[in-house]
Amino acid sequence: MGTGCSASYEIKDRAELQECEGKYRIRALTVDTLLYTFEKFSFTNTELAGSGTLKRGNRVEPFEGSVPFSRIVFIEGLEMSFWKGVWVFPVLSGCISGVESAFSSHSSFEIHRIGGSSCPYVYSYDGSSFRLDAEAFGTSVSKAFEAETYSVLPSLVPVSGHLDVRISNERPETHLINSVHLYVGDAGGVTSAVLDVNNVLWPVENVQPPSAAHDHSGNDILAEISAKDNRRWQSDLANTTANSGFRDELNLQFDRPDGASDATLVVDAINSDLVTEAYRAAGSVLGDATMQFYRALEHDPQLQARIRDWIRDCSLRIEEKEGNEWKVVGSMEPEASVAPFSRAIRIHHLNDVPGPLMFRLSSLTDVWRIDAVQIDFSTVKPIPLRPLSLASVKASDGNDWGRALANYDTSYAILFPPNHLDLTFDASTSTTMRKPLYVFAARGYLYEWLPSATPGNPSASTSSIGADVRIELFKSLINHKEFFLPSVYAEWRDHGSFQPTQSP
Repeated sequence: MGTGCSASYEIKDRAELQECEGKYRIRALTVDTLLYTFEKFSFTNTELAGSGTLKRGNRVEPFEGSVPFSRIVFIEGLEMSFWKGVWVFPVLSGCISGVESAFSSHSSFEIHRIGGSSCPYVYSYDGSSFRLDAEAFGTSVSKAFEAETYSVLPSLVPVSGHLDVRISNERPETHLINSVHLYVGDAGGVTSAVLDVNNVLWPVENVQPPSAAHDHSGNDILAEISAKDNRRWQSDLANTTANSGFRDELNLQFDRPDGASDATLVVDAINSDLVTEAYRAAGSVLGDATMQFYRALEHDPQLQARIRDWIRDCSLRIEEKEGNEWKVVGSMEPEASVAPFSRAIRIHHLNDVPGPLMFRLSSLTDVWRIDAVQIDFSTVKPIPLRPLSLASVKASDGNDWGRALANYDTSYAILFPPNHLDLTFDASTSTTMRKPLYVFAARGYLYEWLPSATPGNPSASTSSIGADVRIELFKSLINHKEFFLPSVYAEWRDHGSFQPTQSP
């Protein structure tokens, strides 16, 4: 986050904070890895005070006193329904009043996980109501994975010269948003357009379906993926055992027109909520070491590499067959588990491949639900995007986050559930366009609020295993999928969560 957190604000209602006192326990992790558990607490603009316990390594001792906010890196709320919340990271002098407001807004809020994996929801105002169009930076699970994601907003229309976009936190997690931008491109007479994996907007003029399509079990899936109709192919969960490789696979054939050299391969999809089972498993392993885990994730290259491997496994890898070999032509990261999305890969030098085009799409089992895979051989150029000015930011918690969101810098807007941000952009640039298409970009990261236990499996917090040992155990498990994934898929299957995702 850096040391220049300029997006601070004054607490609006200290009475709410007083209501929180005596109801919730909190924990604080300091820069020197001391762990304070406050049974009772109060705080000022400079310090957190109260009584409880202090944990140094494996030794726990009574504590009564105060801790300067300047030494705290995480604060966690306990006993919030089933979920633990890492509320603020890091707590720096420029954001102290933000910490106060965070506590006050949670004084009576209970956390319930809704369907869907992690990421902020992005809504577009269509002239009468806000409609869910996208989800942002869903794989950015800590500061180390901060990213900027782009999404087309098909429902967005100008009203009285302005465009309104809402970012909402509706899940048990903390969102830290660095910057937001809205762009517009003129599609002219083109039917539609799609972003590729490099966030370039391509016109789509004449898509055609595959001529043949089969999945890893040999099933003919042509009917499911030939058209964008919400009739999605989904995994049969055939590959969920240790010797299976844990991967779904689709093999597609396309007929190439004579002379076609370049094409746009378009995938319409939605992601499953499989990550929920993974979070439950992680919560069981980590127990009360949630804050230490996130701190390690910021500084441990090995742990970061393990998480990046998981993101790659969950991504949709696209390969093209050249002779007897498969060549990787691109990869799509998971984007959304509630809002359907489209993403493209540009394919080049197709005239070097004789005969029909063969593509293989693969990913970790049941992460992707595929609505359509189509290809457009039209000769096209990218649609240029022009930035629109951010006119105002209105937060549901009453705080002013405008300066934090204006640029990619060291200041962040902090969004807790169930709060949202309403962003208003100047639409004047798009008024002369024949067919304006709007693309929203959000940069940031999030902290998932891990559960303290899994159903029927006591939390590791009741054991005497230290946080460092639990984190190493977690690293080992995710590095050995043959041990970790079968139980995750067993829970996934038993809970019935693998049933087809319905369209919103």
